[in-house]
Amino acid sequence: MLKINRKLSVTISIVLTALMFCGTVVLAFFMPSFIEYLLKLPDRHGALLNLLPAQKVIVYAAAYAELALMAAGLAMLFALLLLVKKGRVFTRPAVELIRYISWCLIFMGFIMMALAFCTLLAVIAGAAVLFVGLTIRVVKNVIEEAVYIKEENDLTV
Repeated sequence: MLKINRKLSVTISIVLTALMFCGTVVLAFFMPSFIEYLLKLPDRHGALLNLLPAQKVIVYAAAYAELALMAAGLAMLFALLLLVKKGRVFTRPAVELIRYISWCLIFMGFIMMALAFCTLLAVIAGAAVLFVGLTIRVVKNVIEEAVYIKEENDLTV
């Protein structure tokens, strides 16, 4: 298995996060045509989704909310990776960033699940994003406990 050293791995993660953030910004400009394309795709039975105007507004609002949460989460992930690069992993700022990233994912999951009237796939994708958000919260709790232990040990030395 390919083994990459720690510094290179963090650098690769920073670059990929920056690229994904740029892709998110670009997607924001093409969101209306992208949504229209998705809404015109037939389901597995060949039927087209026929949304009321109010439902279309909900879809657009949800898509832009998802995009905003994704951009915010990626910005925080970038900041977290910079802390990792500096060796400041077990710190309160790192825990705060992980906390906010998890909340972005949880909100994204709920928004996606709210689009259940469009497709069942939205519920499945939303549940997957909620699971990732919950997993990140558990990791946050573990790191928060490690920060507490580290601070206690620093006081006893």
